[in-house]
Amino acid sequence: MRIDLPLIIIIPKSLGGYDQLDNLALACRRCNERRYNFVASIDPETQEIVPIFNPRQQKWAEHFVWLNQGVVIEGTTPIGRATCLRLDLNDTRYPEEDSIRETRRFWIKTGLHPPVDDPRQV
Repeated sequence: MRIDLPLIIIIPKSLGGYDQLDNLALACRRCNERRYNFVASIDPETQEIVPIFNPRQQKWAEHFVWLNQGVVIEGTTPIGRATCLRLDLNDTRYPEEDSIRETRRFWIKTGLHPPVDDPRQV
């Protein structure tokens, strides 16, 4: 039996949120800067406004999958797709050599990426 909990959006301090631990999520500088104070984005498939992924309440594997051996993140749900778009998780606006995709390739070579438990396209 699955119990669906209400989605609680992490509200940035700049929008009236607070800096208690239950309202924070660990993020790298790149993602934190891209998130800025956005709490929602547009799903490019449905054009609906949806909340962005909340790592404190949602499971990564339910919203994302790794493509190209772990180089590219693809959203598999409206929340996943909207988060990929809002945070530009694949650095599509930048040349390959200056992007997170090149960094992920390095991590793959070192065996550090992608995380073992994350779903991958086969």
